[in-house]
Amino acid sequence: MRSKCDLSEQELLMHGVILREALMRILVRHSPSCGVGVEATEVCLRSLGNARLDIGLGPFSGGPLPSTLESTVTQALSNAPRTKPDFKILLSAIEMLLPGSRWIKRLAAEKDDADFEERHRHALIFGKGGLFQCSTITLGLAVMEPELNYPFHRHPPAEFYLVLSEGDWYREDAGWWSPGAGGVVFNPPSAVHSMRSTGKPLLALWGRIENAQEAAPDSKGVFQ
Repeated sequence: MRSKCDLSEQELLMHGVILREALMRILVRHSPSCGVGVEATEVCLRSLGNARLDIGLGPFSGGPLPSTLESTVTQALSNAPRTKPDFKILLSAIEMLLPGSRWIKRLAAEKDDADFEERHRHALIFGKGGLFQCSTITLGLAVMEPELNYPFHRHPPAEFYLVLSEGDWYREDAGWWSPGAGGVVFNPPSAVHSMRSTGKPLLALWGRIENAQEAAPDSKGVFQ
């Protein structure tokens, strides 16, 4: 992974559009086989298709990736699926954009893993406070160290994940299951959900379909 962003604004926008278009193609092809309904898929595609990407002007959320997680991100990207053209295109675009992205985290509750906060991050790519300002969707890249549980939570916006690694996902109506790398997960509005890494780092691209004023990370990079 490149450690410094040396792209022009035009190049950033180009890679942002490439990422969006590759993601839309993947959702069209993979959502049905993963049990994601037509209506849910259309909601995701409409949010992405209507996304107007503007270079973020601040205030930005989060901060740089902690040095303790650099090797985890590198390993997760190295393990990610690239055998299909659209996945290769998507991951290449992500790798170009990550050096310019800020990293946010979720705060741990009393019952959560004591070191949860330091063992995960989300790169904020689209959305309020992100690399690209966008009012229709918040798009981020979740990274977790091995053997880590993400807290159970819920939020009003619907959300999807493009799974890019091993790992388990939970939704209150389905329980735990393993989508596998290349799988698609959809969480309806306010559904209780979670995820956990197994023996390897977890990597997943997620999108919240929301108004930019709702459920966004604050300027300190704390995610709700």
